[in-house]
Amino acid sequence: MGGVIDMRIKASAGSKILIAWGDGRVISHSFHNEHEMDFRHDYFPKLNKYPPWGIKFDVTIRGNSPDCRIIGFKLSGEADAIDLDVTNCPELEELYYEGYVGGDERRLDLSCNTALKKLYCPGNKLTNLDLSSNTALEYLYCRENCMTHLNLQKNIAMKKLHCQFNEMEKIFIYYAPQLREAEYEEGNNIDDDTRSRIQEILEENNIENE
Repeated sequence: MGGVIDMRIKASAGSKILIAWGDGRVISHSFHNEHEMDFRHDYFPKLNKYPPWGIKFDVTIRGNSPDCRIIGFKLSGEADAIDLDVTNCPELEELYYEGYVGGDERRLDLSCNTALKKLYCPGNKLTNLDLSSNTALEYLYCRENCMTHLNLQKNIAMKKLHCQFNEMEKIFIYYAPQLREAEYEEGNNIDDDTRSRIQEILEENNIENE
């Protein structure tokens, strides 16, 4: 199958959501209890492979009730060049947005997701990742993208960082009292200043926890 998207959404009890798949089809779902729900969408159900022309789709998920709280989201599948709009999910805490080898570059706007704690976005060919609004972020897994730098100056809650296999030269990070794990050198060209600062932070945090 080609052009298939798999989605898992976690929402609080009483939440109602609306998913616009970007191809004219829209679905809604009500969460009677807080739980995760799986959704699957086939953009080309009558074809046995993804079409060669570069058709792109924007997937939009919106809260469809006053008390809606979307707190977890996972996106995967074979559909290429799908841009994800989560700007209407301000209470999102976990986002899993995985690309695949050979896919097009994707965009990711997290400026409205100030409650975000976990971000997993490998393989999306991201050239930029603005995390300045995500001050609650604790876990970042953004390996296998195309970023030359990463600014974590405002992400002081960071505990784990994985950003291998980018085109990374510089990571701006000065104060991270919770950082315990950092995987950043493999597949990158990290400069000496970044390497030294991260090592200093890890050593300082280990000393503080003894």
